[in-house]
This record gives sequence, structure tokens and C-alpha cells, in this order.
Amino acid sequence: EKGDDAGAVAAFEAAAATVTGAGNPEIAKKLRALKKKSKPVPFHFPKAKPPPPAKAGTAGATGAERGPKGDKAWLDAIRAPSLPIAKRVAAANAVGGWLAAHLERALKRTPGDSEWFFEDPEVRAFLDQGVFEALLDSVTHTVATIVTAEANAKSGADPNATDFARAGADLAGALAGVLHNLLHPSLRAWGTRKQHQALLGAFQQVLRMRGSPLNDAKGTAVRVDDETKQFTALCAKMLNNQGALSVLTGHDCLARARLQLLRALTQRERASTTKKNKEGEKEDIANRVEESARALVMLRRCRFATRVGTDVSTDDDDAPPKPAWEPILDALLTDAGADEVRDEVRVTIEQHALLAGAFPKFGFEGSVGI
Repeated sequence: EKGDDAGAVAAFEAAAATVTGAGNPEIAKKLRALKKKSKPVPFHFPKAKPPPPAKAGTAGATGAERGPKGDKAWLDAIRAPSLPIAKRVAAANAVGGWLAAHLERALKRTPGDSEWFFEDPEVRAFLDQGVFEALLDSVTHTVATIVTAEANAKSGADPNATDFARAGADLAGALAGVLHNLLHPSLRAWGTRKQHQALLGAFQQVLRMRGSPLNDAKGTAVRVDDETKQFTALCAKMLNNQGALSVLTGHDCLARARLQLLRALTQRERASTTKKNKEGEKEDIANRVEESARALVMLRRCRFATRVGTDVSTDDDDAPPKPAWEPILDALLTDAGADEVRDEVRVTIEQHALLAGAFPKFGFEGSVGI
């Protein structure tokens, strides 16, 4: 039994045997790393230590040990610009209370050794309903309106602009605080689930291969050549492995990709204000920004492939998603589909750059661990 991760090794060996892959040092590097870490066991989440059995008649016996359930009404309120700021802040605080209850339970466990934050069924369910996206959309929109309000206050164009900016700052601060806490489980377990991190890194490199439509600018027609065929074959070989697909589309890897993106964006901002930069440092950071954003977009699309479109709020929110890669890869290989993904990658980078910049402004230094 070679284990499910043998599929990734075989895929990289196939890529290295091609004319394009033979000259790609990243493929050789990832292949060596995968072979080194490959173990003769199936690729899966580490077995969690089961919680102690609940006694009959106790809260645990009724399922209360799962923690509180998230309310989609909070997300609707957070996203509603027509609601008074106070009500939106209250909704953000409600999400913060839900999160605090789950974090309190998760922090008592050892990362990587026991059931992890993202394996909690209520956490998974609320993430599938779009809690992170609702918070992110709202905080970035609010930050943009604050900038406009401050400009209007400075020019005297709106006499109420200062009050509006102050109220907006209250909302943005509350949202940033919840997002800061929501990133904490990934930071805490940064050094665990190393096989998962290696698989995510391998997928990021595949998306950078020559032949990937994401390497080209919007409006570029998808080529039908050997390089594109090699890219397609390698993507299919990785994602057709059910163990790898399950891991890559799990909230564990999605959160890692998002955190990697925020870390790279934070480093990009710091590098832009530093005169002394090592040769190639800015290029390396730019590559990591692009890699993380591409992986986040593609894997989210795969996770929610069976729902209407890719909006996590457009279908039955109580039904768990059924990840699929075929429709996502098929769409990427069309001109319109490639442009749609390119646009989403660009927007994802812009949104997360605003969030990375907002954290220190609202007193959350070190939210991404650097």
C-alpha cells in the first residue's frame, strides 16, 4: 500500500519526464520533498483523539459538546449596508461570541494531535455558509467608505462625513477583530499537518506550470498545445485522487492558503517601504502572493462546485458541499472561464491586501504571525 499521496508523487514524476517539466527546478524540488515525506499509509487527516463519552442525561449526550451553531442572519446583517451601523456591529459581535465559544474549546486541545478547529462540524457548517467571506466583504467595503468619508470631511463636501467615518471605524474594527480571531487556529497549528501543507504547496506549483491559463493576462485565449495538455493532465491526476481532493478542499487547506496570502501581502507591503531588499526578494514575494491567491480561488471553487455558481450562499446552506474538480477544470480551459478565474484571483488579492493593511490600523498587529 503506497498510500494516496503516491498519486501526487506519480503526477510529479510524469511532469518531470516531459520536455517542459525536465527543465523546471520547482517540479524537481517538490518531487524530492514528496518522496522524502511519503509514508506507507493512506493520506488522511490524523486520527483525532475522541472526546470522552458523555454520560446519559448530560448536555454532552444531547450534542451540546459540538458548540453553538452559527446563525446566517448575522451574516445577512453584517452585509446589509442599509442597516444602522449599531446593528451591524451587534451582528459582528454575535459572530465573535460564536467564535469565542469554539476557540475556547479548541485551545484546550493539542494542535495536530486532537480534533482540530476546522474539524468541528458547527465550524465547518458556518464556514460553508460564508462567514469568512461575509466578514471580508464587509470590512473591505467599510474601509473603502471610511477613506471616502475622510476625504469628504477634509474637503468639506459633507458636514456629516466625520461622524460617518467614526461610525464606520467602529464597524471595521469589530469585523477586523473577528477576522483576527478566525485566523488564529491556522496560526496556532502552522507547524502541524505538514503532509497537508506539502500537498497544498505542490498544487500551487502545478497552477504555475507553463500551460496554465492563469499565467496569462485577462483576454488571452486559452491555448491548445502540449504545455496546456501537460498542465491539464497533472491537475487531473492530483485532484482525481479522492484523498488529495478531500484534503485540498477542506477548510484546513483553504485557511492555510488564505493565511499564506495574507502573510505574503504583509511582507510585500513591508518590502515596498524598505530601501534595502535582497536580490529577487520582491519577485519571490510577488510569486507567493499569486500562488496563494490562485490556490485559494481554485480550491474554493472545487469545494463548492456542486452548488449554484460559486457563491456559497446561493444554495441550501444546511447541505454539506460535495467537492468536485472536473467542472472547475473544464471551465478554466475555456476563454470565458479562464477570464472569470483570472478576475477572481485579482479581486481576491485586492481584498486581502485591504484586510492585511487594516489589521495594524485597528490595533491587531501580528494577525498573520509576522
